Amino acid sequence: MLVGIDGSAGSERAFKVGLMIARQREWPLRLIGTFIRPVVTDDYYVRQLDQYRSEAASSVQDLLDSYSARAVEAGVEVTTRTAEGDAGATLVDESSDARIAVVGKRGRNRFAGRFLGSVSAKLTAHAHCPTLVVPERWESGSETELLAQHQDRPDAEAAHEEPVTLMEESGAREHSRRSFANVTDALNFDSEIVVGVDVGDRAADVVHLAAEAAELVDSPLTLVSAAPLNAQGHWYPNTVEHNLELPNLRRRYTDHLEALTQEVAAKSAGVPVRWQFFDGSPAGVLSEASRTAALLVIGTRGHGGFAGLLLGSVSQAVLNRAVSPVLVIPTHKPHRLRRH
Repeated sequence: MLVGIDGSAGSERAFKVGLMIARQREWPLRLIGTFIRPVVTDDYYVRQLDQYRSEAASSVQDLLDSYSARAVEAGVEVTTRTAEGDAGATLVDESSDARIAVVGKRGRNRFAGRFLGSVSAKLTAHAHCPTLVVPERWESGSETELLAQHQDRPDAEAAHEEPVTLMEESGAREHSRRSFANVTDALNFDSEIVVGVDVGDRAADVVHLAAEAAELVDSPLTLVSAAPLNAQGHWYPNTVEHNLELPNLRRRYTDHLEALTQEVAAKSAGVPVRWQFFDGSPAGVLSEASRTAALLVIGTRGHGGFAGLLLGSVSQAVLNRAVSPVLVIPTHKPHRLRRH
């Protein structure tokens, strides 16, 4: 279990989540702190560089020691490392030996701290293991209304609310959920783990890892796919030809969702699992789902509704706008969250 520590509120959240998982799974905790070597040219500052590096390293190690003491007190095995250099690159290197990496994310919504941040962005894009990004959850103490606002269109943040329509689903939810005045029933994933599903070859890997996470925390799992079915991007009427083709477009996704749902039900019998297919952009649907979901799970690559998820605007929109924690899974190698 790898956690990046820099003393910020984000790293505090990441540490708490990492510590909770490490205790639950009886995994060792690895805490990493970094400092940047300044670029100096003046002779005076060159002579002071060694003193700076020593003091910076000592300061970072003191911070790591304070977190380490909390882990030891919680009964978790812990190691630390103070490194000189780029924090994102260091965490990427360390991730090659980790089961999962945890980092915090700046900002409370799509306007405050809009960008993901260089460290979390680099880690989610290049980590060798799954990465859990923990944002500052923006909600009220109310049981009936979330403060998290509806998601806007990814290409126009101040534009109209992005249209999202539930087209098909496998069946009604069997578990109880809170009801929120500003969340539609179709997009209310209270207490659920939501996994974004594409139609690529590696979608099953992401879904089964999401099922493991659901089993670990005893939560229901919902598979979600989305595609903008309107030929003109929702804003103009479809052509007759496009309307005739819509059932085939939908079936591509719903057949895939149904097959994956049956696989999960057979492999993880203890996990309640269902699926939903939406008419809307993948980024908009997943971002909206994150307002209520306990966890959002996405893969790093795809070939359908979530194609190129970490390679462009879709990934940035999801990770920047998500209210819930997001588990990002690289699909180039197998991963397991289980203890054995």
